[in-house]
Amino acid sequence: MDTLVQTWAAQARDDFLLADPASVDLLVSAAVDQRCGVTYRFRWMPHREIRGNVMELERRGVLNPHRDESKLFRDPRDPQGRHCFLCAENIAECHPKEVLVPMQLAGREYLAGANFAWIEPDHFTVMSAEHVDQVYSRHVLEAMLELHLQTEGQFRVLYNGPGAGASIPWHLHFQITTTPMPIERLHPGSEGEYPTIVCRFPLDDWRHDRIADGLERAHFTAEQWLEGDRQERSINILIATVGTDPCIFVFPRDRRYASASGLGLVGGFEVAGDLVLSSSHEEETFRNASVATARDILSQVCPPDWTAVAAA
Repeated sequence: MDTLVQTWAAQARDDFLLADPASVDLLVSAAVDQRCGVTYRFRWMPHREIRGNVMELERRGVLNPHRDESKLFRDPRDPQGRHCFLCAENIAECHPKEVLVPMQLAGREYLAGANFAWIEPDHFTVMSAEHVDQVYSRHVLEAMLELHLQTEGQFRVLYNGPGAGASIPWHLHFQITTTPMPIERLHPGSEGEYPTIVCRFPLDDWRHDRIADGLERAHFTAEQWLEGDRQERSINILIATVGTDPCIFVFPRDRRYASASGLGLVGGFEVAGDLVLSSSHEEETFRNASVATARDILSQVCPPDWTAVAAA
């Protein structure tokens, strides 16, 4: 954990991040949902829009203006022909300031890099060293849990399935941060009051037998949902320590309901109650943010056949 926190601080000093978290004036508002106990968080983060401005990224030195495009790997399935932002060789060519921290998770090699368009302090993208698809498998859950345990529960781990907030569906990756997610305050037994479907699996304590049992139940639920229609269904997952014990939150998603009006694409941060707004057309949503706003956004991405999951 110390290595990650120190790397984040160094990347801020090196001006790799699009805004310095220690000095940037961020606007944050909160809204308490009495129905489920969650305090939704709305973040106005216009600095994130710079991530799509190539000229500005080059001016700042975040993106190498002298990169050799011929060296960059592009997954042939990407309709926009973009290079993969998560392949280490591409990162070395495009983002020479980025520091990658090697990790081993569930028997595979991973690399953690500070997310320059960060949402939370200590926000890293943890990417597979191998270019493999962002498709859910048991390994995904095992790697997430191991990452959470390796950081002694301090880093929350988020997985966005394809069509559920994953920016690169062809390269396996997670998002991590030390900031608590609003869903962690969900009242026990109030899953049905949350505006989108969520399945919670407490792991009781840090004993390996209890952890294995909780992981098995979470994996079974995820597989049951996805097997219903792998073309249309997707998933978000959060692993966090709630109180003193780890907990797995599974959010079934439908790719046909990937976005919400006033917000756009809804990913793992959003379904966990952390609503991130950054573009000009989202500013009004932030200014008028309320419990009703959050519930409306999350209701729009609730799978229409969620009752099948609830019954399971």
